[in-house]
Amino acid sequence: MPRYADLTGSRFGSLTVTGAAEPSAGKRRWLCRCDCGSETVVFAVNLKSGHTDSCGCKKSPDLTGKVFGRLTVVGRSAHRAPRGKRTVPLWECRCACGAVTYKAADVLHNPDESMCVSCAGKHGAEKARESAGFVGGTQITKIREMNLTAANTSGVRGVYLDKRTGKWRARLKFKGKTMNFGSYHSFEDAVNARRKAEAEYFGGFLETVGVESSEK
Repeated sequence: MPRYADLTGSRFGSLTVTGAAEPSAGKRRWLCRCDCGSETVVFAVNLKSGHTDSCGCKKSPDLTGKVFGRLTVVGRSAHRAPRGKRTVPLWECRCACGAVTYKAADVLHNPDESMCVSCAGKHGAEKARESAGFVGGTQITKIREMNLTAANTSGVRGVYLDKRTGKWRARLKFKGKTMNFGSYHSFEDAVNARRKAEAEYFGGFLETVGVESSEK
């Protein structure tokens, strides 16, 4: 049975061998710590031949101080992430919200991921809302088409009969806030109040976002 030299403690370029790693394809591998602080597993033959003398940091530019999306790179870290059968080094980053996170270089260049997990969740939710037609907290299709809801019985959106008082009430929901525009004995007066509110709140908003009302 062949005996192998123990490389623990040996240096190969920027790498210091810290111990034996699980062999692969029958070949010896060693766990090494790079001078940059990262850990990597290297085949013994690559260490001895000089083929591998760092974790790969020498091949990648220093991103310290650079800003990607909401992230500012603090420096290299000892963390690594899987990429198929290999691993890649992660950069320590600070998000605009103050959270610390670790990202690979390729992820930093992705605008949907260049942020911490919490901010990414909020970003994803906002994109989903935009896809559903929301702008500024308001769903454009609802105020553009003005379709009646299943609960509406008056035939005019935002106008309903208050059974307690027997009067017609006018209201409007905009940017998540429900606003009331009075109660009226006359159905027509309530409709007029609602129409006036639509012109005031919806008209300018649709013009601002570049959308025409279906009534035009």
